[in-house]
Amino acid sequence: MIKNIFCTGLLLLAGLGCVTVNVTFPESAVQKATDDYVRELYRAKEKGHSPVPQPSPSLTPTKVSHGFTFVEAAWADEFIFKVDSATALQIRDRLSKRVEEVVVQKRAGVLGESRDGMLVLKEPGKLKKLFSKKIEVLVSDENKDRTELYAEVLSSNALPATRLIDVKRSFARSFQAESPSGTWLQDADGNWVQKS
Repeated sequence: MIKNIFCTGLLLLAGLGCVTVNVTFPESAVQKATDDYVRELYRAKEKGHSPVPQPSPSLTPTKVSHGFTFVEAAWADEFIFKVDSATALQIRDRLSKRVEEVVVQKRAGVLGESRDGMLVLKEPGKLKKLFSKKIEVLVSDENKDRTELYAEVLSSNALPATRLIDVKRSFARSFQAESPSGTWLQDADGNWVQKS
């Protein structure tokens, strides 16, 4: 929880003291934004064209102390969660060029989606050496773009680095939801199961 304390001379002179605004990470709105981003990525594969940018939802703080509702309105205008910056859309374009092969290998049980939003090669020892190298490059390129995406989302939303884990988990849930049957999925406890 982030605490912002607003103390103004006017409030102090009036004897009202400081106003504390508690803002929790707006998980449901962030999840919706990441779901939309990943859904567009996977739908573009089905339609055979580049994803179309979608507007980002507006987020508001979840709790305002001392009944100062004017602060809530100000935060609603200032904080808009973005996954559609120019850089994020460029990354989605790069991801879309790989998504068909990623889906094929997920369906075959070769790839999995970790709980931290990264693509994982499952049981590489069972793959032929040449094929294994190809899949390792696919996973490496995918994870490089995802890492850049998560950093861009933090940056474009002016979120502190401590929120990286929340952004990664939201994207992990989105990637897992869009994955086909056969994909290995890692749950919050670190256990792996194949999606049915």
